[in-house]
Amino acid sequence: MRLIAALVLLWPVLALAEARPPEAIAGFWQTEGDEAVIQIRVEGHDFPGTIVWLAEDHYPADDPRGMGGQIVVDRDNPDPAKRNRALIGLTLLKNLDYHVSSNDPDNAEARWINGRIYDSERGKWYDCNLWLADADHLKVHGYIGVPLLGKTTTWTRVADPARQAPVPPGP
Repeated sequence: MRLIAALVLLWPVLALAEARPPEAIAGFWQTEGDEAVIQIRVEGHDFPGTIVWLAEDHYPADDPRGMGGQIVVDRDNPDPAKRNRALIGLTLLKNLDYHVSSNDPDNAEARWINGRIYDSERGKWYDCNLWLADADHLKVHGYIGVPLLGKTTTWTRVADPARQAPVPPGP
């Protein structure tokens, strides 16, 4: 009987431990494939995401477009005026709305919906929804028009790449 009473008393505390507040997605996220790190911030009711690190931040010497050694830019953007923007610092996520179902009082199934995600390889914006699989894994679902027809990737929470100690060179 004491166990039941303890569980009844602890249930609100346990539920709060699982709650996902709007700022739960704030932080640094490494994309699937380890190609980039995105910083998601909280700005009022908005959750913009910006590229802060790229595995390849300069084009390789043999770049087929003749940009070898130059900083990676948004060269596939359909707007010619934006093609010279560096990818580092570029907004990749925007317009996300925090949403909790009325059937989910502890916010465990919270989602950030109705957003837009930029694909710099195609120079296009897509619709997107995000949700936390757990505290360190963010599901990012991009789609065109109908969420059922999209693709989901998993981003992993990482430390701020600007504060990490450099990796010493190999032998």
